[in-house]
Amino acid sequence: MDGAAVAAALEDFEDRFGARVRTMSRGGRMATYEWQTLAEDLLDHLGALSVGAPALDAPEAEGYLRDAAAAAAGAVSYAAYNTYDSFSVFLDHVNFGMSYRPGGERDDMDGVTPWEWNDAFCLVILADTVAEHGEAFHFARQEWDANAPGEPNTELVKGFMAQVIGDTGDEDQDYPPSDREKLAALDAGLERIRVRAAGEGGEGLLGRPEAMALRVLRAVSADDREAFHAELAALLRHHGAQPGPVARPRTLLPLLPLGLAALAYRTHGWRPEVETDYLPRTLATGFEPA
Repeated sequence: MDGAAVAAALEDFEDRFGARVRTMSRGGRMATYEWQTLAEDLLDHLGALSVGAPALDAPEAEGYLRDAAAAAAGAVSYAAYNTYDSFSVFLDHVNFGMSYRPGGERDDMDGVTPWEWNDAFCLVILADTVAEHGEAFHFARQEWDANAPGEPNTELVKGFMAQVIGDTGDEDQDYPPSDREKLAALDAGLERIRVRAAGEGGEGLLGRPEAMALRVLRAVSADDREAFHAELAALLRHHGAQPGPVARPRTLLPLLPLGLAALAYRTHGWRPEVETDYLPRTLATGFEPA
């Protein structure tokens, strides 16, 4: 990680972030892009903090994480409810919020992509606010949920909904679904990815991080601790091997493995066996004392 990028994310953050919020709020109704930008700013700062404190046990870290989750969930809420229903978004750290009422016209840019949905969902897992935002995540996916069967991004969305929310996509199924029914939904998603990969004449889809994450999620659902650790380690190796453009500090906090590690801890009490600064202890355990 470039030291200059870390220093820039740390320097004068409180004033810079407060100024950014005020500038955005003066521009009128803050939409999906604005809330996502604020979430990224907070994650950049958290990632930079993790360089000096890999466990992220600094007292301010939990507040930054919760606001990052609130901002990301705000983007999802905007995608789900804008023009249709009332909702609000609030960031505790800067004591700022915005309320929305139905009405007006919907813009093509109001939605979220499956990739953005998955990242935001991992953040609300980390912040323990899934129950608060579950309905928004349900409605935000409706525009693309039925599209592209076997696409890893959308199959991971369905997997999260089945395992965490209890929505397997089967309207004839009783709620909440049984553990067996959740596992069957995850297996069906993995099979659709395999079928699509075979139809495209290659195995590339199976090596996508979202497909790897779905296998981690399946291990959590199946209570298969050995598979969980193996698949999570593979996902982390994939993340660490990506060269990409100039890295932002938030890449030090990969949301898919972090969200899955937190889900495994909250579900089974499993701590990741892999030793890496990519998985700060506090984020996986919900800031429980060491």
